[in-house]
Amino acid sequence: MTIDKKKRMLYVSYFLFVTGVVAMALVAYFFIQSIRESFYQNRFENQYEYISLEEDGDVYPVQVFHGVKVSTFLEEEDSGKKSGNILFEVKDEPEAELKGFKVQSDPQGMSSFKEAIQYKVVEEEETKKESFIIAMRMTPESGNLNGKPVKYRTYRVNENGVIKKRTFTLDTKSKLDTQWIRGLSGETHGYYTDLPYQKGGTLSLIILTLMGCLFIMGGVVLRRKCLPVERDQAA
Repeated sequence: MTIDKKKRMLYVSYFLFVTGVVAMALVAYFFIQSIRESFYQNRFENQYEYISLEEDGDVYPVQVFHGVKVSTFLEEEDSGKKSGNILFEVKDEPEAELKGFKVQSDPQGMSSFKEAIQYKVVEEEETKKESFIIAMRMTPESGNLNGKPVKYRTYRVNENGVIKKRTFTLDTKSKLDTQWIRGLSGETHGYYTDLPYQKGGTLSLIILTLMGCLFIMGGVVLRRKCLPVERDQAA
């Protein structure tokens, strides 16, 4: 074996080994994050309980929670037709206008707006206090094509009628924000990682593990093949 060929094989062995180590590091990272996500989700489920708002199979767009009235409806143009823009009001005052979402022209309940806005009521297990949650996605699917982060907004109304509003992205969301936006646009995001909620996420992790092992083994085997040649030339 020539010296140049030996060097090329050594470089390839180093490349394979390093690539394998990087792959295994990624596996370890996502595995640890998935465990953290599991513990976090279990803690939330033990701390809060969702209360259904459904009546006759759907949730009414107009709700009153401890004196706070919220409404969701389609904007009506001067001609009497629906514009397709979703309007959200608090105490009959305009609060948000969502554009670009696909909604049927004559929505009957909140299921028609589920990709853009959802109502939820949660009860804390320990205190038995209820909170009314309004979660909305401010950016439609078409608005996400420019690469800008998707914006979300939540309103949390407590039993005293106090409203807390937050606007955030997936990079700035809190642990509770993560829960409130679950299901918007059919998506489920985790706080530590999205992997447990992604279709094929576990399979991808297994494949990456196998690839990492193969790269490491390939690098070691190739390195060992070069060592005898290196020793013979040294002798």
